[in-house]
Amino acid sequence: MGDVDSVTVQATATSLQILEELYERDGGGVTELADELAVSKSAVYNHLSTLCTLGYVTNTEGMYKLTHQCLRIGFGTRERNPVYQAARGEIRGLARNTNAVANLVVPEGPNVVYLHRAGQQDHPIPIGGSVQLHAAAAGKAVLAFRSPDEIDAYVARHGLDQETERTVTDPATLRSELRSIRDRKIAFDRGELDGNWRCVASPIVVDGDPMGAVSVSGPADEMQGKRLEEDTAGLVSSTAKTIELELL
Repeated sequence: MGDVDSVTVQATATSLQILEELYERDGGGVTELADELAVSKSAVYNHLSTLCTLGYVTNTEGMYKLTHQCLRIGFGTRERNPVYQAARGEIRGLARNTNAVANLVVPEGPNVVYLHRAGQQDHPIPIGGSVQLHAAAAGKAVLAFRSPDEIDAYVARHGLDQETERTVTDPATLRSELRSIRDRKIAFDRGELDGNWRCVASPIVVDGDPMGAVSVSGPADEMQGKRLEEDTAGLVSSTAKTIELELL
């Protein structure tokens, strides 16, 4: 069996790129998709025809759009996740108690994926969206409970991309911050993911394995000082501990 990282089935990759492009554009035609993806129009048409037959795409007078088949798969996958099952009620309660946006994230490769959210305000990352581990409080909370070798491998392989001018991009600074997060089980994001947002997160650790994190986010002018560093941090930490107990 070959190295998975080195094996790409081009037809599968093209179909997924078309699905992603249809999502980003909220639909599109053959010509514009072919131009964007640098694939022939005939190839794009064949992929779209297959996706229509399988029920993932609809075609209305040459305008292709995604169906809710993708929603079924995404929601079904989330429902089967044990962290989500244990956390969804707690996240809703956390949003009520903090009057802010409460998030549940789970690790996936070099990223954390936003799996669940409660609260009425917008957020820079949509549900199902992801961000690199080092660039958000929730991601740092997860990364802090990886082994030193795993942290070194993450930095070497994926780098420390800069989301804002506040994002930690120096490996030594990141390692120092991760040690502090591991000691306190609290991570902060003061504009590292989005300059207008602040966030506090706590990891969900079961038998030494960081299975996810809980976070609360809010606008910078509201989420600061004692509200961020003491009141909200305490509620986030206690919520993460409750979820850990549910997962034991």
